[in-house]
Amino acid sequence: MNNRILIRRDEHMKTLIALAFIGASSTLGLSDAQAAEYLFDVTDKSPYKQAYQQMLAFPDWVRTGQGTSTPLQEVEIGGQKYTLGQMCKPHDCGDNQLIVVFSPDKKKAWGLLATRSTDDRSFNTQLLGAPEAAIKDFLNKTLEENNPQD
Repeated sequence: MNNRILIRRDEHMKTLIALAFIGASSTLGLSDAQAAEYLFDVTDKSPYKQAYQQMLAFPDWVRTGQGTSTPLQEVEIGGQKYTLGQMCKPHDCGDNQLIVVFSPDKKKAWGLLATRSTDDRSFNTQLLGAPEAAIKDFLNKTLEENNPQD
């Protein structure tokens, strides 16, 4: 009889230990979930804030529109007339270029910022203003035409 009580007590202890372990594990999981940070949580907190703002910042010549430029041109895209403007970083046009297309009514603009990659053979490009496919293709074609050796 004593053996049965000991076996039941042993099984009961194993169950309690297992339940305690599961409880501790789930508690740790909850604290991890509660401690998780998200991008929207850190974009305005140090040290993330400065790095985030630097990532979004354009070079001064782009931000201020004060680069070396050519005269505006009227171009046709998809049967409509748009205005094309091109600018580059002063004294570094080969490696830093901006191409901008203005809508026919001049109320919208789309662009392509191209900076030379570290391999010196290609460009890193960034589309600006979410251009539709035809304008995106035009911007990329213009970049290629401006840099035939690349």
